[in-house]
Amino acid sequence: MIDRETAGEASLALRLMLEEWRQTPETWVEIAKVLDDLSAAVAAGKAAEVAALTGRLEVLSGHRVTRITEADDRVPLPEEEQPRVVALVHALDPDSPPDGRSLAAPTERT
Repeated sequence: MIDRETAGEASLALRLMLEEWRQTPETWVEIAKVLDDLSAAVAAGKAAEVAALTGRLEVLSGHRVTRITEADDRVPLPEEEQPRVVALVHALDPDSPPDGRSLAAPTERT
């Protein structure tokens, strides 16, 4: 069984992947392999593997900020990977929104 803390950390990494990460196409291929292993670990309820694979994803996340002068060939999560990441977020947190993204901030009342 996967404890709340491990599930929360993995879910956070996956949500950031959906919303913020930009990687080179080569790095996305490597991340896809980690997602294969993470999917299997989540399905099997192996908390230690989920934690280790979450750490691997965090390492692969790299720097989120680049200098303006640097060439940037990084792209967001490929569209074909998005449903799998959303499914993983939902598997880790059944109370998550169906699209796997963070809940929108409440609107201001007037």
